[in-house]
Amino acid sequence: MSLRIGILGAARVATYAMIAAARDVDGVTVAGVAARDPARARSYADSHGIAQVYESYEALIAADHIDAIYNALPPSLHARWSIAALCAGKPVLCEKPFALCVDDVKAMLAAEAETGQVLMEAQHSHYHPLSARMRDIVRSGVLGDIVSADACFDIVVERRPDELRFLPDVGGGALWDLGIYPAYWLCSTLGWQPDLLSAQQRRADTGADIASEARLRFGANVEATISCDMAAPLRVYAEFKGSKGSLKVRNPLAPQHGHALELTVNGVATQEHFSTRTSYAYQLEAFRDAVLKSAAVQTGGANSLAVITLLSAIRDYATRQGSSHAD
Repeated sequence: MSLRIGILGAARVATYAMIAAARDVDGVTVAGVAARDPARARSYADSHGIAQVYESYEALIAADHIDAIYNALPPSLHARWSIAALCAGKPVLCEKPFALCVDDVKAMLAAEAETGQVLMEAQHSHYHPLSARMRDIVRSGVLGDIVSADACFDIVVERRPDELRFLPDVGGGALWDLGIYPAYWLCSTLGWQPDLLSAQQRRADTGADIASEARLRFGANVEATISCDMAAPLRVYAEFKGSKGSLKVRNPLAPQHGHALELTVNGVATQEHFSTRTSYAYQLEAFRDAVLKSAAVQTGGANSLAVITLLSAIRDYATRQGSSHAD
């Protein structure tokens, strides 16, 4: 059986996270697309070889020809249309972040529980073997007692009129677009309920944060920092320091574009490398197996709620402290 997926939103992210990934995953077909502008949906379908165009989001969700939904809409629309798809009996792979507030995530999880359908957050990096190895090393105890951790995702985002990442009302900003990844890397490795110690943001004149940084504490003793910046040269890493050694992972986000895992224990350094297959292909396989084989969903549920709760707390803390504004 082939899982026929419909894409909500003629989005750039869908070209690599779904359309390209589907070419590398058996048993998955991109069978339809819908966009706010039907003409744009038709052009998108023609460009990417998608057979069916639907005139509305509702039509795509209701179509018998579609088995599951990939929600590639802006974050402000994730909750509404994911819930609609679940209630129509369609499993959903929803782009990150699940939603922009805790109440919306809770509503999505309630719909998942009520309908019994799969709801999975598109945290693609979590499914790559590099990320799995990172989590295994830290949890194994080989580093001794973990004392600190640091995770970062910086990248220059060009300011354009159509760049949603500078529009806070639709879910733009560094924290929601970039910072969610470092938060997920640390939480999935060290625990889902860190204490927030402090946070700060630098914001554009639109109100969207250009950069965010937060200090966290996991358990009683692990001090950690997550940071992200839309106006800084590319940096993507996660680092853990323990009483016996350290682990630094370069590019846990998209290992297919180059990566390294550097482990130092008792002064002896080793380096490991992993598959260059895309993280999106691993993610799509996981979604397929969750739908067709009832495999467990690794990114969703209480874990996704915990991360959105953390990001919301970071935003609120920085707002109370008074964020600085970029020139």
